[in-house]
Amino acid sequence: MPVPSPILPLARLEARLIWRRRASWLLLGLFTGLMLLAGLLSGLRQTREREQQAAYQKLVRQQWESQPDRHPHRAAHYGTFAFKPRSLLAAYEPGIEAFAGRIQFLEAHRQNGANFAEASTLSSASRLGELSPAFLVECVLALVIVVLGHGVFAAEVESGRERLLRAQIGPRGGLWAGKTLGLWLGISPFVLIAALVPLTLLFFGESGLADRASVLVAALLLYSVLWVLLVAAVSSVCRTSQAALAVLICLWLGGGVLLPRAAAGLASAAHPLPDKSEFNARLGEEIAKLGDSHNDKDPAFIAFKEETLRKHGVSRVEDLPFNYKGQLMMAGEEQSAKVFAQEHAKIEAVLDQQTALVRRLAWLSPSLALRDLAMRLCGTDAAAQQRFIREAEAYRFSFIQHLNHLQRDHTAYAEKNVQRIDEHLFDEIEDFKPTPHTLSLALAGSAASWAVLGLWIALAALLGRRFA
Repeated sequence: MPVPSPILPLARLEARLIWRRRASWLLLGLFTGLMLLAGLLSGLRQTREREQQAAYQKLVRQQWESQPDRHPHRAAHYGTFAFKPRSLLAAYEPGIEAFAGRIQFLEAHRQNGANFAEASTLSSASRLGELSPAFLVECVLALVIVVLGHGVFAAEVESGRERLLRAQIGPRGGLWAGKTLGLWLGISPFVLIAALVPLTLLFFGESGLADRASVLVAALLLYSVLWVLLVAAVSSVCRTSQAALAVLICLWLGGGVLLPRAAAGLASAAHPLPDKSEFNARLGEEIAKLGDSHNDKDPAFIAFKEETLRKHGVSRVEDLPFNYKGQLMMAGEEQSAKVFAQEHAKIEAVLDQQTALVRRLAWLSPSLALRDLAMRLCGTDAAAQQRFIREAEAYRFSFIQHLNHLQRDHTAYAEKNVQRIDEHLFDEIEDFKPTPHTLSLALAGSAASWAVLGLWIALAALLGRRFA
């Protein structure tokens, strides 16, 4: 007759022992209150900002459609705005959205950066940090596991029950498996509370939200398993509960609190971005070298003018079948857009170096890996911000070139731009529509973060299994 495995009874016993302590219930109440408070505050802030952005988008469209008859190039300088869409999951992990602008002004001859960041309107105290569900998961959940589980093996050694348990459990590794499983069952209510915000968002109808929220919950579960295995491993190595607690607090403080906070500073120091005023000055110098496309007699465009006349078999710009100034504007916009792309590619290269350094530091801190995955899935990471800026610039270019086409085809060549076209021609231009944030976009390039979680889980399991 087969002997029943003692692992599950031992795990249930360990879980019951955890919940016999008053401290466990106190921690659960405190953690639940903090998660509810963080979720409520983040949800209210998210709702307010989404409503404000929707109102601004509607206002910008109304203003664009209500403009009078005017010259197309005047409309190009009047410009419009591109708005970065906000995912509901940003309520879980705000990421860099509070500090990176979500609105970009689009105009002719100039590429503006994203502006109107929320952090610019916050008080000094608010800029120290915000209470978010992601922060509680990364830091507080790990601390709860440390507090509740640091004595899972060390306490048995101190009390002398270790040998008795080994004699009762039998097979090698059974004690390790039972105690570790019991610890995870014991902290599982905390994990369920931690997953409450992304699980709640599953009931909303945002496109692709369910997929990304499900993967986010999976990453959270892996993170909790990692800390359970790490706590059990350290507890099996140390001979006293106090020693295990001291070692785990040091690991939590260094890898879960200090290193994630210092990573951004280290990346900025190692790969500094150029000063904004210097960048704008250099960009202005490069643009100036191209010539002035407003002036059809500018020496920089003599070759372009001659090529245009030769191509259409005429000797004067007045004889062209279109407005030469509109064609010149199109050529000038193409050249300036190339300069914008080259200069901003240098900025993106520095940002990529900073991101790469932070991801290398994540091998020392699973909290950094979880944060990277959370920001990716919530659409609040640097990659999503750069994608918005690139797509806004692509829209700006097509938007300005459309207006240049209107100038070329609907106005006549004249020394002064005093002509106007019908306002309804401007209504044909559609608003900026960014690429939806899908699961495939979110997970692109995230293999390293998943590998960090997997490596830490494997190392903690091997270490614990070896010493237990």
